Amino acid sequence: MTKQRDFKALVRERMAKTGERYAAARARVIRETSTQGQSPQLRPRLYPGVLDGYDAFGGIQSGTAPVTNVLRHAGATWSATGAPFTESTVNGLCGGAGFLYAVFEYKGWPPLLSIALQSRSMPDAYIGGGLARLGVKTTKSETTSAGAARKVLDATLGAGKPALCTTGLRTVAVVGRDGDDHWVDGRAPVPTRLPSERLARLRGGYKATKNRLVSIDESDPSADALATLRHAIAETATSYVEPPVPKSFQVNCGFAGLEKWQRMLTDRKDRKAWPTLFAEGPRAFAALKRTYEWVACFVAPGAGRPLYAEFLDDAARILAQPALRTSASAFRDAGQRWSDLASFIATIDDAAVRRACEAAEHAIEALDDEGDCHTVEDPMELAQKQRVAGLDCTLTKEAALAIYAEMATRVGAIAEAERAAVVEMAAIGRAVTGRSAPRRT
Repeated sequence: MTKQRDFKALVRERMAKTGERYAAARARVIRETSTQGQSPQLRPRLYPGVLDGYDAFGGIQSGTAPVTNVLRHAGATWSATGAPFTESTVNGLCGGAGFLYAVFEYKGWPPLLSIALQSRSMPDAYIGGGLARLGVKTTKSETTSAGAARKVLDATLGAGKPALCTTGLRTVAVVGRDGDDHWVDGRAPVPTRLPSERLARLRGGYKATKNRLVSIDESDPSADALATLRHAIAETATSYVEPPVPKSFQVNCGFAGLEKWQRMLTDRKDRKAWPTLFAEGPRAFAALKRTYEWVACFVAPGAGRPLYAEFLDDAARILAQPALRTSASAFRDAGQRWSDLASFIATIDDAAVRRACEAAEHAIEALDDEGDCHTVEDPMELAQKQRVAGLDCTLTKEAALAIYAEMATRVGAIAEAERAAVVEMAAIGRAVTGRSAPRRT
């Protein structure tokens, strides 16, 4: 097993060679060491109460990382290959790439920008879709009772099984108990010790999931992995043109969403567009900071496109569909364009914005030291800190307009790359469903 300090040293070494920031270098190190049969996840010391055999933690992105580790612990293999699940496979079966653009306004606060970069905008729904495609039998529990939820969790751990739990919008794995604390596996390469009461609050905080818990039982011999793989690819392609959201919101998703964002970056007449809503100073700071976080840090680097491209390369081989390699190449191109957009924001001529981008990277680095849940700040306190940081932003209206114009050009190029990527995937979708090509929005 790679020791924790050795893992961070590998990341730092790659940063020095490539000029990548921490999150991007981290993802590459995890991928490269995994393909070499090593484990970048680590267990450098004994964690009392962690389930026997659960010895790999974290991964490239939230949600898909703990699911991959739970499958590994269960000894599950993907019937399409006979090999253990990789995170790229899990991510692809969850739905892979996608897009959503939205701005929410709350009285007394700067507008809140949201950019979802996966095929399902809600992370819990994204993971739920993947669990249904993995070809394994599962046991699921939902209850509105905190006491009942705790009993099911303890019973699952008592049976020697990790529990996939929804905490807020994230899926984590609860992998052990030590006294009044539980051990949690998320994105970090170390487990997080979380007081049981806090874990219960996190599980119950998002009412829609009803303290959801899923455990892996065994492989399902009746599962048709190849058909499921085709359907997963087809649904990802469809999500770009017929998003799985109410019709009134579809204009914000997929290709329509990318086109809307590109327009909103430069439209000087629309009061909801960036030249008005994020005109200058602290408001410009809020939009730029949030964009960087979504693209570079909240999912896998490069907006998650390189991770999905890896899945498509595997699918091309498994399905004997070499055209999917063209889609993979186009998504890698899109991923580089997303990364370039983030780098552009991180280097603009404003110290407050640059510091915010650095802080986002430092938060990812902190995962590798302290775990995912070492601090759970009050959302209002966190928002207030960010608001204060934005007061130092000196961007004028003219400077902001120039930045937004450059961003619009880059978003247009991203949309073009992703349209090219989806062409061959849509062809598989037509073969699977027998439908004509979905309408282009």
